[in-house]
Amino acid sequence: MSRLRPESLSMTLLLTALIAIGAMSINMTLPALPAMAEVFGVAGGIVLMTVALFSFGFAVGQLFYGAVSDRFGRRPVLLVGTLLYTATSLACYLAPNIETLIIARLLQGLAAASAQVLARAIVRDIYAPNQAAKVLSLIAAVFTITPAFAPLIGGVLQAWLGWRSVFAVLTGFSTILVLAVFFGLNESLKRLDPEALRPTRLMTNTAALLKNRTFLGYTLVFSAIFAAMFGFHSGSSFVFIKLLGYGPEAYGVLFMTVIGGYLTGTVLSMKITLTIGYQRLVWIGMMICLCASATMLALTLLAPLGVLILIIPQFIFMIGVGLALPNSLAGAMAPFPDKAGSTAALIGFCQQASGGIMVASLGALSTDSAVPMVACVFFGTVVSFLALILIVPRTQSGA
Repeated sequence: MSRLRPESLSMTLLLTALIAIGAMSINMTLPALPAMAEVFGVAGGIVLMTVALFSFGFAVGQLFYGAVSDRFGRRPVLLVGTLLYTATSLACYLAPNIETLIIARLLQGLAAASAQVLARAIVRDIYAPNQAAKVLSLIAAVFTITPAFAPLIGGVLQAWLGWRSVFAVLTGFSTILVLAVFFGLNESLKRLDPEALRPTRLMTNTAALLKNRTFLGYTLVFSAIFAAMFGFHSGSSFVFIKLLGYGPEAYGVLFMTVIGGYLTGTVLSMKITLTIGYQRLVWIGMMICLCASATMLALTLLAPLGVLILIIPQFIFMIGVGLALPNSLAGAMAPFPDKAGSTAALIGFCQQASGGIMVASLGALSTDSAVPMVACVFFGTVVSFLALILIVPRTQSGA
């Protein structure tokens, strides 16, 4: 098989698939979480650790693979990463107990980070700026759609073939990616950096980022609102399937409805960002999130549990997320145009680590009530809003 040409559709599809694998690994498993708890005879909170530790592994990998690939090259590191992902997906499929599954998911998260980080690095390597923007726009669109359809696919697999079939599909998908990387990718890095793994360089870059209030504030805004969203994603399968009695397929449809709010917000953001400015859109998005999450919490505490008191406020909440998330990311990256790689890596780490902490906290509370899930959404929103008010400089916040 000849190597894929940068301008080919096949190259774009391969890079898109590599970036999508992280979202697929989380969202396809959501409908199967209640079934896992039943099969292994453990509480729902224990099963949620399969999501939390995947996120922690995915977070650590964000910091690791970029520097390693600068030192040794994109292709060999990506090959090792995708091979490890295939092996750990198979280990998840074969897991005889919940302890093995949790450990395998942690390792799967570490491996999955290679695909996302290195696919973005390869885009920077092989495309001119205008073409890179075009490719990244397509990748971003697929990355937005993947969380909507992955739970539906996972729900169908769970309903028809059981929870292990989800990991069988991920194993097969990653096997195809390994072959595509091996036969289709040339090395894209023009020059290896022998100093890339020096601890002093890594520490200096990180310290410079954390000392900047604009970066720190917007990163906290971004990470906390992502964690709030992730809390709903992780807990919703127990609420809709276990408490409200919906099947896995119906849960996938409900989840797609919620993601529709996020798509609405991102489309609005694309249309009005240049007119309003990213700083003000973060404020608008956060106000929507705060009002929607407070309403959902109040309804959950005061009214009988039903699908509408969760879906409608969460749909509105996700519109706010669609406005706040991309614009807070832009705000975090704005002060360091010369350190885009280090900046993106640290933001990615904070994003996934905060999501993991939120899911672990939800698991420690309860999956027998909707209140902990909704409270996590509200708490993450409050933390995000406080970061915007207290940390982001007033001249940068758009207030």
